[in-house]
Amino acid sequence: MLYYPIILMFKYLIFLCLIFLSSCQDKIQPTDISSKSIQEQYLDLVNTTRAEGRKCGSEFFKAAGVVTWNNALEKAALYHSRDMYDNKYFAHVSPKGDDPSSRVLAQNYNFKSIAENIYSATGFSPTPSEIIMQWTNSPTHCANIMNPNFKEMAVGKYENYWTQLFGLK
Repeated sequence: MLYYPIILMFKYLIFLCLIFLSSCQDKIQPTDISSKSIQEQYLDLVNTTRAEGRKCGSEFFKAAGVVTWNNALEKAALYHSRDMYDNKYFAHVSPKGDDPSSRVLAQNYNFKSIAENIYSATGFSPTPSEIIMQWTNSPTHCANIMNPNFKEMAVGKYENYWTQLFGLK
């Protein structure tokens, strides 16, 4: 009989804790990457990568400033991804001779400098995080991502081909 008041107080304490925790639920929300647009995911991933110094192959890059999304670069990237899919090739220069410069200029992006990363997957659909990880594991692609001169970027995906473009006007 002596334990009944202790058990009752324990139940009351648990009840109060549950009320407190449920009231916090709406105020504390983890960041849900799936609720972000693909564009935001790529920007976040690239800018997070650029925010820390990194070794790309044998070359060390200091932290670089953020890049912003550019719609003209996105159109040029999408064009290249679709062209690679339609014409069954995987290269920076198309069979017709179109290179990153010509694709970007065709979108009226007058640049001082550009760089391009490409990626293809067969049999699975990688996430933006997996694609950025693959590019950062490649010395030349990593160097493009970490280049502090670039101020803008975009990614264009078509089927199982991705093209990432960086630019400086």
